[in-house]
Amino acid sequence: MSEFFLLGGICMWPLAACSVALLALLIERAVVVVGPRWRSVSSERTFHRSFIPLFIEVAPALGLLGTMQGIIECFGVLGGSGSAKGALSGLGVACITTVYGLVIALVASLAGFTLDALGRVEVEPS
Repeated sequence: MSEFFLLGGICMWPLAACSVALLALLIERAVVVVGPRWRSVSSERTFHRSFIPLFIEVAPALGLLGTMQGIIECFGVLGGSGSAKGALSGLGVACITTVYGLVIALVASLAGFTLDALGRVEVEPS
């Protein structure tokens, strides 16, 4: 896994930050969901709506930015004295950032839908 991270280039660092921030948000939400405040305070049930869209939109954009950076580098190899094989392996590496960005966005989307569904569940007063 660390090999792919290093091959992804500079855009992997903001993607790693997004991943850690999303994980922290989901852990916080998991703790709140099992607590009594989730049922009693409606703002607790909708807090995630402010932040989940950030991960859904920014992570894939960062991934595409890394891919474009890799493609530009590959064109530089092809335009110089580099081989086509070197350029194609660079394209494969460039796609790593897109995969990471899409995975982060997918996890954020699924978590957002799950939290929304949990927030809509009718809670009977105890």
